[in-house]
Amino acid sequence: MTGPVTPEDARLMDILQGGRCFYCGEPVGAKATFDHVIPVAYGGIGTPGNVVLAHRRCNQLKAGRLPTPEEIERLIRQRRGSRLGVWPPITALAAAEPGDEWIVVARAVAVLGRF
Repeated sequence: MTGPVTPEDARLMDILQGGRCFYCGEPVGAKATFDHVIPVAYGGIGTPGNVVLAHRRCNQLKAGRLPTPEEIERLIRQRRGSRLGVWPPITALAAAEPGDEWIVVARAVAVLGRF
């Protein structure tokens, strides 16, 4: 899916995440923020397949890092069968060798024509 996150997308994210912050797992409530799983600095976009709900503090703590293998696995598991999907560079990142993550993301983003 491409395009910005809609209110309906946000509601579906909340359901898929069980009303919890993607990073810490605590209830997120009305103070949820959108976080780019693959950060904008790496070419991430604001499409629903690359966005999760997170506490503002958790979002700030994640900052510009790439997702961990556990976070990628959890996102793929949560989104399986959902119309929100998973942005293709995230699935490419899931197969990256340790140390090659940034180049795998760069290549996957380039294939999509982002850069």
